[in-house]
Amino acid sequence: MTNSYYFYHSKQKTMKKNLTALFVIVAAMMTIAISCMRPQPDELIIGTWKVDTIIMDGVDTSKVDLMQLGKALQMQKQVYFVVNESGQMDLISPFGAKTADWTMDNDSLILTATFIDNKQVSKIQFDEITETDLILVEESVNGTFTTKYKKQ
Repeated sequence: MTNSYYFYHSKQKTMKKNLTALFVIVAAMMTIAISCMRPQPDELIIGTWKVDTIIMDGVDTSKVDLMQLGKALQMQKQVYFVVNESGQMDLISPFGAKTADWTMDNDSLILTATFIDNKQVSKIQFDEITETDLILVEESVNGTFTTKYKKQ
C-alpha cells in the first residue's frame, strides 16, 4: 500500500510539473504572438503630423526675450511633416518644403532623416509614439520644450 501511495503522489507531482511547464510555454507563445500583432513605431509614424501643443518648462523669463520666444513657438506651430511608407518624408514650413529619406529605430524611437538636397542628417528622439500622438521633449539652454503632434 505504501508503494502505491508513493507512486500515486509521485505521478501527481510529475503531472503538476508538466502542466506548469505547459502553461509557461503557452503564456510565452501568447505574449510573442500579441507583441507581433502590435504595430511598431515605424508603422505608427506613417501619416501627416501637425503640432497640437507646446509646453515650456524651466524657462528663465529674465534671460529669454519672450517676444522672440513667442514668435519662434508660433513659427513652430506652422511646421508639419508627412511621413510616407516609401521611406521619404516631407517637412513643410513657412520657409518652404524639404524632402528627406527616413528610418526609424523601433527600440530607441529615434527617427533619422537624411535631407535629399544637402545630405544633412537629423536625428529626432521621440518620447512616445502612438497611433494618434507623437511626443517630443527637447532640452535647450532656454528650458525644456515638450511638443505634442497629432496625426491628421
